[in-house]
Amino acid sequence: METYRLHLPIPHPLVRNRNRAGFSLLEVTIAIALLIVGLSAMAALVAQSLSGTERARDLGLAATLTSEKLEDLNRWPTIDAHIAAGGSLGADTTVGTVDYFDDVIFSTGSGQESETVGTTTGGVTTYTTTTHSAGGVMASSTSTTAPAVTGQIAFHRRWLVEYSPIVNGITLTAPTGFVGPRRVTVAVTLSNLAIHPPVSFQMSLVRP
Repeated sequence: METYRLHLPIPHPLVRNRNRAGFSLLEVTIAIALLIVGLSAMAALVAQSLSGTERARDLGLAATLTSEKLEDLNRWPTIDAHIAAGGSLGADTTVGTVDYFDDVIFSTGSGQESETVGTTTGGVTTYTTTTHSAGGVMASSTSTTAPAVTGQIAFHRRWLVEYSPIVNGITLTAPTGFVGPRRVTVAVTLSNLAIHPPVSFQMSLVRP
């Protein structure tokens, strides 16, 4: 009876050592560097996304406040002093007893939202706060004390009223004896820029 023996090749010692070897220090360092770069890029993307979301919200509020003020000014009768020519988009302006500016402050908390509008008459500023509760109840209060804007969103509005404006190169006029058409422009800017990115919005309408 013949016996056969199978002889397997014995691996070289260097081969055995190579099979047992783990990651080198250089490979680990490169992997950590790539991980840090990836996490940094992801953090920057998240921060940019949050900033963009915040800016979109503030811009939406500014657009709403602009439209709201234009609607208010459009409701005044043609001969009312509130829509007489005057105002400025670059500075707070008062003509007689009529101010061409105001402030709006938004705050949220306890499931409710508050809107404060400050108006000045005869040198005295009155702040009217309207609170919308989560249950749908709306309450209003007035005060001569300015609310704190810390942690809140504060906007400043200015408007300009122009008689016989030039629109697309054409001067809008009215028949003799009548007040010509007027252009009302409202500009809204974010007041507390320290906690929010810069936001401004402007809109115009032409009315009698």
